[in-house]
Amino acid sequence: MPRHHLEPRVAPGARRIARILAAFGLVVASLGSLPGPVAAVDPPTMEARILLGGNARAGSWMAISVHLKNNGPAVSGELRLAAGAQSQTRFGTSVELPTQSDQVYVLYAQTPAFGSAVNVVLQDGETTIASTTASFALHDPTQLVVALIAEHPERIVGSFNLLPNQNQVTPAIVSVAPEDLPERVEAWGAIDRIVWQDVDSERLSTGQRNALRGWVAGGGRLVIAGGTVGPRALSAFPDTLLPYRPVVTMDAPAASLSGILGPIPSSAGTVPALAGAMIDGRATATVAGQAVAAERTYGSGSVTLIGFDPSVDWIAKTDAATGLWRRLLPARRAFGPSFSDDNNLVNAVSQLPALALPPLGGLLALLGAYILLVGPINYLILRRLDRREWAWVTIPILIGVFAVSAYGIGAALRGSDVIINQVSIVRGAPGTTDGTAQVYIGVFSPSRATYQVTVPGGALLSTPVSGDGFGVAPGTGITLDVLQGDPARVRDLAVGFGSLRTIRAETAVAVPLIQANLRLEAGHLKGTLKNASTQRLEAPAVVLGQTVAVLKDLEPGTEATIDVVLQNLPAGQGQGLSDKVVGQFSGDPTATTENSRAYVRHTMVDQLTFDPNFGSTGILPVDGPVVLAWGSAELLPVEIAGQEPRKLGNILYYLPATMTIHGLTTFSSDLIHSTVVGNDALMFSKDPTSVTFGRGTATVAYTPIGFAGRIATTELTIGLNFGGVGVSVPPTPVKPLASIPPPCPNPPIGACGPIVQDGLAEVELLDLGTQTWHRLPHLQPGMRYSVADAGRYVDPATGAVQVRFVNDGSDSVGFGVDMSITGNVQ
Repeated sequence: MPRHHLEPRVAPGARRIARILAAFGLVVASLGSLPGPVAAVDPPTMEARILLGGNARAGSWMAISVHLKNNGPAVSGELRLAAGAQSQTRFGTSVELPTQSDQVYVLYAQTPAFGSAVNVVLQDGETTIASTTASFALHDPTQLVVALIAEHPERIVGSFNLLPNQNQVTPAIVSVAPEDLPERVEAWGAIDRIVWQDVDSERLSTGQRNALRGWVAGGGRLVIAGGTVGPRALSAFPDTLLPYRPVVTMDAPAASLSGILGPIPSSAGTVPALAGAMIDGRATATVAGQAVAAERTYGSGSVTLIGFDPSVDWIAKTDAATGLWRRLLPARRAFGPSFSDDNNLVNAVSQLPALALPPLGGLLALLGAYILLVGPINYLILRRLDRREWAWVTIPILIGVFAVSAYGIGAALRGSDVIINQVSIVRGAPGTTDGTAQVYIGVFSPSRATYQVTVPGGALLSTPVSGDGFGVAPGTGITLDVLQGDPARVRDLAVGFGSLRTIRAETAVAVPLIQANLRLEAGHLKGTLKNASTQRLEAPAVVLGQTVAVLKDLEPGTEATIDVVLQNLPAGQGQGLSDKVVGQFSGDPTATTENSRAYVRHTMVDQLTFDPNFGSTGILPVDGPVVLAWGSAELLPVEIAGQEPRKLGNILYYLPATMTIHGLTTFSSDLIHSTVVGNDALMFSKDPTSVTFGRGTATVAYTPIGFAGRIATTELTIGLNFGGVGVSVPPTPVKPLASIPPPCPNPPIGACGPIVQDGLAEVELLDLGTQTWHRLPHLQPGMRYSVADAGRYVDPATGAVQVRFVNDGSDSVGFGVDMSITGNVQ
């Protein structure tokens, strides 16, 4: 009988599990060995750095270069950061990061007033994908910042030895690579001077070259120094900037460089120098008829080309270097293309007739009618009706009616239109239509509302430096949400009832082409001014220091003649510049459109002459003539979604011009600028009108405004006075002393005799021929003196005079200086 095998009984559910496990085993066997766990997708990586070598200044724009890499899924989002005035602006720019992308974005932001870093985040909606920080060095608003762009900066930086400013803040010398220069001129505000040596200019992109030109036109100073490379290194600099085009290297004897170096050290020798023919400006050193050092103005700034190497030992290791760099890199002017205090312009943009207070007479009439109706009239009517108890009802009704009426009257006075008011200062340069604009955009709303604002063209938008004090809702954190690009946008701009919000915009714009042919002749400013543009220029004025020639409106293609007597008043005296340019203003600035326009234009000129350290200076911050002209339209095409706003505008065109000087000319007052080139005195300070210091010496170079050619000096006069310059008496002849008395100890003893302690310093002049100092007899306050043999002390190439003020006493001295140089310019 066959033998049967008995198998265990298996439940159907267990058999199904076994089949599933078997199937899974077959799949695993077919795939072979499994890899480890799948790695998570990497988020984008981000690195950020501040251009200009990480240097920044409060109130100026800074450029943040952001390097993004994305090896994961595509990302569509925004780069964002908060900065600007009181960090009340959020800046952003849209980014698109496909998979495997490697991109660089540049984000522009107003520098925070405090701190040393900004946080940049990459966001998709409100989700943060990546973040990083970028550090910066924040410089004092008055501090001179010199950018050194050199192949070997260590060879030259030690010879600068620049003086601190009036706040005793030492200048900052920073090393910057050409690649660190932004391509938008708005972000160059952190630097005041550039020294360029031995770096190929071809390393600059087209955008950087355009920004450099705009920076110089706005008041920057570019110094190009020779070195170990030849003329080809300067090939990318345009002829519109260079005073001369170097074409050859030639040997320059040391004596030929006295016009730029001043006293020549005894150890001096011949140096190789880049030489060429002059293009524009004035030569400060020549060899065999070729310029080896020269300078020219461009807009409000200047370019100096010294073809020799200033790092050679006999220059860099002597006082020659100190004098050279202190003349070429003067102290920063605290006002100019970037305003550290723009309160005047914020006030100007808010001046609208729609914001005027109701007439006082109307308010009194309304109040009187209210009192009569609620009181006697209401009572008499109710008494006649014998319903005096109705007063509990009629009085609240009357109060409500008058409240609604007052609201309606106020709304009618302010109007029902959204208004965009623009106040614009546009800066240009001679012979070009390239310019930059600072625009303050006021958005007035008749009711509480939120607006979407766009500005085509990609202007940089932010809150004003002085803050936006109008129409900000209480508790608002970020007052402006700016998305950069073309167009630039302000998202969700909240404006209160009957209020105005201010947006600051900066951008490159086209400037009307104006052809100015100006000259100084026999104490007159003469010439012609032609409107070579296609737009009408309102009330143009030519300004040279305190001399102003106001012309009639210039239609396109028309020309006007100028002939005005030079005004040589000391700084701070005489009629204000805004009164001369616009006319005197009085009355309510918001009473009428005409009053509002006059007030706004007054305020715009006042902004140009305002120095945060010294207040209104009364003169424009430029050496040479400036054409000021007006426009009455909006400059930027600002749009508000869903609205057709009424648009108003005032444009001030600020166009520095060139001027020729020939023949017998007197340089004085605002035709001479001063630079401190030496100081060992205690508690030294200098403002636009006076000098104050304790025991010690201060050396100041007085230089006329630029002229081509040479000057044969016929007269040099000098006077000192208390509380400013203000010296008007005829000059008295004076002859320098045969020798300088030895300095007296403090207190004076022995043969030194008594020190004249009348609050004025002793005055010494540098004899250029012997390189020695000659002291004048002690000058009496309020007197002017004519120095004998004046040509010995005036540099024929530049007209500069070096004056050393000496205080041997224990008390401090304080005085204004009246200096004039007369000579034949040829």
